[in-house]
Amino acid sequence: MDRIFKGILIFLVVFFSLGAVLVNRTKGVDVNEDGNPDVIYHHDGENITKISADTNYDGAPDVVVYIEEEKFKSAEVDTDFDGKPDKTINDSAQFKEWVNENRPDFNNSLGWDDYSRKISKVFWKPGEDD
Repeated sequence: MDRIFKGILIFLVVFFSLGAVLVNRTKGVDVNEDGNPDVIYHHDGENITKISADTNYDGAPDVVVYIEEEKFKSAEVDTDFDGKPDKTINDSAQFKEWVNENRPDFNNSLGWDDYSRKISKVFWKPGEDD
């Protein structure tokens, strides 16, 4: 009976530990350096799958970039900051232009030419291994 209990306990610890690892698949960037992430990269452990950003620094995302098969699919933008997207952009060049015109401070974290970046490359720092 004691062996069964220990086996169940080990199974539960491993199961919930793996679940916690799989659930937390985000990394953030603090653009305005206030201690809160302004851009959240959602990823599958290797590839970025979606990007959400709070470009007016109110704590709520107002830009969501959808990435499919490592390519820009579309972006939804809440330009009046009412919590609902009111602009959809389906072309990566148009989105990059929008970022450059409207939120140039987010250009490095949103306005990419290539959305096939690996999550490890987004957060690479000089001096670290490639």
